[in-house]
Amino acid sequence: MTTDTATYRRDLLRALRSHHVAPERMGEIVAEVESHVAETGETPVEAFGPAAEYAAGFAGPRPLTARLAGIGLMVLGLACGWLIANGIFGLVTDERVHGMPAGVALLVGALLWLPPMVGQLRRQQPVADPRTGRRITPGPGAVVASMSVFLVLLAGVTWLLALLTQ
Repeated sequence: MTTDTATYRRDLLRALRSHHVAPERMGEIVAEVESHVAETGETPVEAFGPAAEYAAGFAGPRPLTARLAGIGLMVLGLACGWLIANGIFGLVTDERVHGMPAGVALLVGALLWLPPMVGQLRRQQPVADPRTGRRITPGPGAVVASMSVFLVLLAGVTWLLALLTQ
C-alpha cells in the first residue's frame, strides 16, 4: 500500500466515522477502495475524489439524540480541562478555584473526564477488513489510552507553566 493510499484510508475512515457509518460497512468501503486502486493503478483521489466528499455519500441521518450527546460530551470535556488546569494553578499558587479547594477542582475535573471516555469507548468500535478479518483501526482501549495520556501531558505542561509564572 502506497503512502497515498494509506493516507487516503486514514482520512476516509475518519470521515466515515464522522458520518456515523457502521463499522462493518466502513470496512467494506475501505476494502473496495483499496481493491480498485490495486487493480487500476489510479490514486484513490483520482478514482473516488477527496475522502471527505466520498464518505459523505454514505452518510445516513444523524439522530438528534446523537447530536445532543456529542454537544454534551464536548461541554463536559471543556469543563474537565478548565477545572483541571485551574486546579493545578490553584495547587501551585495555593488559591481556591471558584470557592472550592484546588484538589476538589482537580477531582471534579477528573470525574468529568469519565463520560467522554465512556462515549469514546462506545463510539470507537474497531473496523475490520472483510478480506482478512484484521482490524484496520485501533480499538476503543487505544483511543481512551491516548485521550488519557493527552490529559496527563496537558496537566504536566500546565503544572510547569504554573511553576514558571509564579
